[in-house]
Amino acid sequence: MKEVRFWGLLLGLFVCLGAVIPLVSKADVLDTAPAGLNLEGLFEPGKFDRNSATMQTVSKNGHSQHVIELTNDDNQVGAMWSTPVNRFNMRVDNQVSMWVNFGDKAVGEGLAVVLQNDPRKMSAISRYGKKSIIGENLGVYGTDTYTRRTAPATIAKTAIQKSWALELDTKVNDGGFWGLYPRGNSFDEKPKKIHMAASYPASPDTYTQRGGLTSSYRFEQNHGSIADKLPLADGNWHHLVLKWVASKQIMSYTLDQGPTRMTKIDTTVFGKDIRNVTWGLTSTATTANARTLVVFDRLPQPIEIESDLNVTNLTQERTVHEGDWVHGGDELEYEYVLSYLNGDNEWQQVKASLPLPEQVHFSHAKIRYADGTEEEINLPADDNESSVARLQHDLQRTLSMKNPHAYITLIGEAAKGDRDTFVDDDMSYFEGHEMKTATATPHFTITTNKTVNLTIEPLTQVKKGEPVIIKGQIKLNDGLDFDNDACVSSTGSMVKREKTIS
Repeated sequence: MKEVRFWGLLLGLFVCLGAVIPLVSKADVLDTAPAGLNLEGLFEPGKFDRNSATMQTVSKNGHSQHVIELTNDDNQVGAMWSTPVNRFNMRVDNQVSMWVNFGDKAVGEGLAVVLQNDPRKMSAISRYGKKSIIGENLGVYGTDTYTRRTAPATIAKTAIQKSWALELDTKVNDGGFWGLYPRGNSFDEKPKKIHMAASYPASPDTYTQRGGLTSSYRFEQNHGSIADKLPLADGNWHHLVLKWVASKQIMSYTLDQGPTRMTKIDTTVFGKDIRNVTWGLTSTATTANARTLVVFDRLPQPIEIESDLNVTNLTQERTVHEGDWVHGGDELEYEYVLSYLNGDNEWQQVKASLPLPEQVHFSHAKIRYADGTEEEINLPADDNESSVARLQHDLQRTLSMKNPHAYITLIGEAAKGDRDTFVDDDMSYFEGHEMKTATATPHFTITTNKTVNLTIEPLTQVKKGEPVIIKGQIKLNDGLDFDNDACVSSTGSMVKREKTIS
């Protein structure tokens, strides 16, 4: 009877707690997602049965971006792989950064960042056979389902082949209750709690066999460059940065601006083609009913792009630099130069976002490409009313080694007014699927059409050899300060010149 009362009180306690602890809905978690990239055309879910990975579209400050959801329920495996325009070129330096969220308390198995040249490419995933998933392999490592002696190479063959992986493991598979080692739950006997580590999933050296005599056989995973006791199961978004130095073949990774760890990658594991390595994310969930979410804020750059801007005063035939002056009514030319310098892919579907300062009235815009083709740009109809702050335009041609340059030219007139006008600097953006670049516009001042009046006080006779002071008064029609190489004075002040009469 006492036992019944105990369980009744315990159930009541849970009910009360449930009444005061707010539950976070799926939409609420997405609302907390950090600012990231639009991944359209850059990633696709892995092409295998029961893949749980999806891309969720969210809006941040009017910008459409994606949140990758790898798992959201029990007994799931998910993978998201890069498309051909988003491959990882290991011959050049590269960087990837992302935000990850594993939920609060109800944490799944974690995730792995994977580089792979598995022959299956977009279909690559750990092999499970007809059995349910084994959560400890995170969808990339070998599957340990054996209770009898077997070779590490047998386990390695069930992993994603020709691969390297960085795991963020949120569930310690250390043998289970009293170390009874149930099937597929012994990879993490040495790491302490939640950990991050790197290894080669398809290498037999990654797996060490344990057990025998009084217990069934099992495999332990050999973790490289490990960091453990990580606070990932707190419901917060955590920032992960990976940097690849091609000349040294070193991958470094940093979590939440903490210590940076480095590991050397033998690129021969990928085979001969290391310029177009498929990369992406894998994850598993067993019984925690947890969500694994990722937001990318930087992707590898398989191409090298340069952008520049030249502003020319066509009326005065000179370049406009930072802090220069132009006259109201002067004709100005903004010429943006986009240059494709190097890469394996074309720079395609480029979207230009250019500032239109209200103090310059633009009348014409066009693009000229290196191959000689041209396209007209339609300026906003209400530009002269200064109600449009930016010009948005999609380039019709791709840039590549065969067509390496695009020249975007905007012609406008500096506004006329009765007072000097300051034109602020701004940023111009060019964003394609492969990468994004930006260039700054200069700030300058548009002056009014000034008239200058000079009056000189009556002169008096002086003797030869004596100095003489000539006093004059300068007046400007705009009421502002006068500035020249010789003096600076306000309107109405006296300007003095002293000269010896010879």
